[in-house]
Amino acid sequence: MKKEKIKLYILEVLLFVFLLIAIIISKRITYITLSISLITYTILLKITIKKKKILSIYKKQVFISMIFFGLIYIGLFYIFGFYAYDFSKTPTSFGLKSIYRYILPLASIIITTEEIRQTLITQNGTIKILKLDISKIILFINTVLIDILIYIRLYDIKELDDFLTIMGFITFASISCNMLYNYITKRYGNKSVIIYKLITILYIYIIPVIPNMYIYFRSFLRMIYPYIIYLILEQTYSKKKLRVTYKDKNIITITTLIITTLITMLISCQFKYGILVIGSESMTPTINIGDTVIYEQYKNQKLKKGDIIVFNSLGIKTIHRITKIENINNEIRYTTKGDSNESEDIGYITKENIIGIKKQKIKYIGYPTIWLRELFNK
Repeated sequence: MKKEKIKLYILEVLLFVFLLIAIIISKRITYITLSISLITYTILLKITIKKKKILSIYKKQVFISMIFFGLIYIGLFYIFGFYAYDFSKTPTSFGLKSIYRYILPLASIIITTEEIRQTLITQNGTIKILKLDISKIILFINTVLIDILIYIRLYDIKELDDFLTIMGFITFASISCNMLYNYITKRYGNKSVIIYKLITILYIYIIPVIPNMYIYFRSFLRMIYPYIIYLILEQTYSKKKLRVTYKDKNIITITTLIITTLITMLISCQFKYGILVIGSESMTPTINIGDTVIYEQYKNQKLKKGDIIVFNSLGIKTIHRITKIENINNEIRYTTKGDSNESEDIGYITKENIIGIKKQKIKYIGYPTIWLRELFNK
């Protein structure tokens, strides 16, 4: 392996490690800190790796198109917010403080990220798995992680559950966006991506009010919109016909969107089904630590003795089995018990406490969440 390729892999792995640590301690990482780190990395990258030029006859047209797409994105966001939500003030009012702490550092992060992307996306690594260049995979992961670090600071994270939910939404959206950014950079250079990201990220610190849109709808828009942009750009500027160049990718992208949408619906728990990772032994051997339970939202369905339900107990989601149902003064009271517990739970619950009814169990896939929870609580 050539020395230049070794340097390429070392630099990419170093960035990955830094970004992973930054996400774990995201509360302590400011935009200024991330900006300075990425500027330093970009300088080191430019000294070490030669940037190759990208030739395209449509750079100017795509640049103008991305400005147009960015403005439409903001318009859709506000139009949807006008009909479905109320509005609130932005996190910070526009002024010298917001320029110094947010706008300039974010602009720097965006520009350096895209310089890193364009420098590395034109390089060819020597290690491949299933014909996939490992260097390109690491680059994609790193740009997604940077995107996550940008958006995760927009939300108030107090507990691990908040962190995991927000991470899920942001990750799906960031994957979709960075697929588009890679496509544009490889064909038309990084300036079009930079202007689009500047418009769609910095507006929140410039416009005085924003819609109080739930995170899952905001992320869903960020997942779908890049796919629409791709189709338009491909059909408008590709030298070959869309049906020839995109047939296989089209199927893969649609499938990915469907899967991520379904996962988003489960994580949000705002639709018919939700998910719960099991972190205790109270339901063994029926449900074990590390299992993930899919439950149906409780909408006054008829419950019977023996049903396993998810309910709110002192602010904590608990999953236990119903052992007794009583009607006292026209109030239905449910007594619950963990299968491995010797005694029933103290007190009773009513329908106001019930969140959902267990439907399916998936073994083992909840362990990463448990490990992260332990790390988070240290």
